Amino acid sequence: MTPTIEEIKAEIINLTPEDFLLKYIYCEDNWYFRNILRISSEDIVAFGNKFKAIVGDNFELTTDHIKMVGSGKTGFSLAPREGKLYQEFCDDESIRKISDIDVAIISRNLFNKYWDLLRKSFRAKFKYRYPQIQTAIYRGYISEKDLVAIDGCRKDWKDMANNSKNELYSTLYIRHEITYRIYRRLEDFHDYHISSIKKIKKGNIYATTI
Repeated sequence: MTPTIEEIKAEIINLTPEDFLLKYIYCEDNWYFRNILRISSEDIVAFGNKFKAIVGDNFELTTDHIKMVGSGKTGFSLAPREGKLYQEFCDDESIRKISDIDVAIISRNLFNKYWDLLRKSFRAKFKYRYPQIQTAIYRGYISEKDLVAIDGCRKDWKDMANNSKNELYSTLYIRHEITYRIYRRLEDFHDYHISSIKKIKKGNIYATTI
């Protein structure tokens, strides 16, 4: 059974950040597969492996470098931001914007490739995005939304990412938009989520978009 919001709130207070991460992020269970796609408990692990294999094959990575996160994973957002924390996955546009499926790709090679493209694509017209990109790079990740926003990165990224998305849509019948984030290494992925959990435990919720 996937956890309720009350269980999540209790666990995030009572467990250590590391134990919470292991139980809810590194686990094989998946709220989206179970509740939106109606995959049975017996088939969750196999289905998750298919999902990761499709992404991994398209990015030339092994499945342990692919992790679903966000509200698609747990059913609730764990982003420590006002108006976002504990927000339920939305499948009804009459309520608010339909939720995305957030997927982490862990690859030093891809991180370096797109960091290099971002640097070479510097233009004054994108200067409003650079503080956000700078903070993300410092924390060891690059967001797809930044790659898509900048001319010199957009085509290269879409050529690579869209193949995996189209295969997920057509083969596994994923019906929500997929959004990727590239992490430099597993330690950066781990530290990012540990930091978020600690902020929630301390009630240190902020209003920025990072």
